[in-house]
Order: sequence, then C-alpha cells, then structure tokens
Amino acid sequence: MLVLVGPPWAGTDEDYARLARAAGLVAYDLRARLNPHSWGVVRALAEASQAEALAGQLSAAGFRACVVDPRVGVDPARPLVTVRGLELTDEQLVLHLSERSIPVPTRGLVVVVRGEVQLGSRSAPSRSSSSSAFRAVAPSAADIQLFRESVASGQFDAYAAADIHFATVAWGARIDARAFDFSSLGLGSDSPAQNLDEVVEVLSGRVGVRVDRGGRTSSILSYLSGPARSATPVPGQGLHRPPPGTTDERFDAYSRIVAEAERRTRGWSGAAG
Repeated sequence: MLVLVGPPWAGTDEDYARLARAAGLVAYDLRARLNPHSWGVVRALAEASQAEALAGQLSAAGFRACVVDPRVGVDPARPLVTVRGLELTDEQLVLHLSERSIPVPTRGLVVVVRGEVQLGSRSAPSRSSSSSAFRAVAPSAADIQLFRESVASGQFDAYAAADIHFATVAWGARIDARAFDFSSLGLGSDSPAQNLDEVVEVLSGRVGVRVDRGGRTSSILSYLSGPARSATPVPGQGLHRPPPGTTDERFDAYSRIVAEAERRTRGWSGAAG
C-alpha cells in the first residue's frame, strides 16, 4: 500500500521536519522523494492497517495524505478513453467520443493530469526504497542525455496528453494532442502541445480543477506495476484493447493513482464504472 502526500504544501524546512517527525523518517530522505507540487510516496507498506495509521498521523500533522493500493494503476476497470473534442459551459463539460457525447457536471472534475505519453520499449522502473531511487525529482544531466539517446535511437515515440478525471466514475477522458479537435475551442496554433496547454489552463481557470504535472518526476513512478490485461468499456463504447507499444503503462498508471488520491482526499470513494 502506498502512503501518499499531495499538494498543496509549501515545501519549507519546517514542512519537511514535520513530515519526518510524523512519518518517523529522515527529512533528507523525504526531500529526495517528495515535491510539494505533486503527489509522492512517503512509505510503501504491506499491511493496510499500518498504512492507514501512518496516513492518519500525516493528516493530523496538517498534510493532505491518503493510502492508495498500487494495483489501482493497472486496474482494467479504470480505462482512459480518448476524446475527440469537448464543449465547456459554466455548469457542464461535454465530452465528444468517437461514438457518442457525454455531458459531465463541471463540479464533478477532480484533477487534470498533464503529461507526455511515451510509446514503445522502456526499461522497467526500480522499486528500491532507498533515497537514491528518488533522485530524479529534478532530472539530472545523465537523465536528460538518456532521454535524448532513446529518442534518437527510435526506442519510443511521444505525444502530449491530458487526462481528465471525475469524482463519481472510474474511467478518465484522455485528450491526445495529435487527434483532438482544437478548432472547436477556437485554438489554431501550429503546436498541438501549446493548444493542449491552453485547454488545460481554461479548465483550471474556469472550473477550478487542479492540474497535475508530476508524471515525469514523482516518486510514485518507482512503485508502478506492469500493464493491465484487459479493459472495461465506457457505456456506449465497444471493448478496446490497445495494441502492444501503443500505450504508456507508467504514465497511465501514474494518472490513475493521482486521480484516486484526489478522490480520497476530497471525500469521494468507490467511483462507479
């Protein structure tokens, strides 16, 4: 079970000292794995009761904390469904899927996870709990060089994406910047990523939903499992299983875990399918 702490908190020396006291850990180690602007793992514990007790201590110390089972990241009942377009009013968001449109109350949005989906081969993440496993809160020169070499060698392709998650349903809506109709929102930039950022800012500003950008740096990445073996359709959609190499298991899992953490700390749980 993952004991998570999420934003907002200031990230001051006193904050890390309070975290260390509540968690029984060293502040230096917590600095390496926790960023005040995104969700991160304080500890991973096998016993659910111990994890809940620690989360309670962190909450009592003033932090936004919860427990999420890492299997949430590969839960086939939490598909990410690509949307082709959307309409936004003061009270609802209309999602245009390939086969139908779904209206969702804007008050039902819990988080938008903005990131980059990387397709193709990727080495498995380390599960080490030592502080060295979390040094990539800020990418090092070596990390950046490895990324460039991977792109140059054709190991994977990448595209900008944003996942919209909701309070009462388990599935999420994915905006794929390559295929989304930005013109319906009056956006005409030549850069799909720039258009996507504008959409995300509109959702954040008008709806007040939090935007999470920790998909490359969060310590959650060190605890992710392999891919799910099946998918659950959204009402009105057929069963769809992405071909191998056409989805990003790490980013997908991260997105689902962040969404569940947001639901739990906002008083929502047991999202329907």
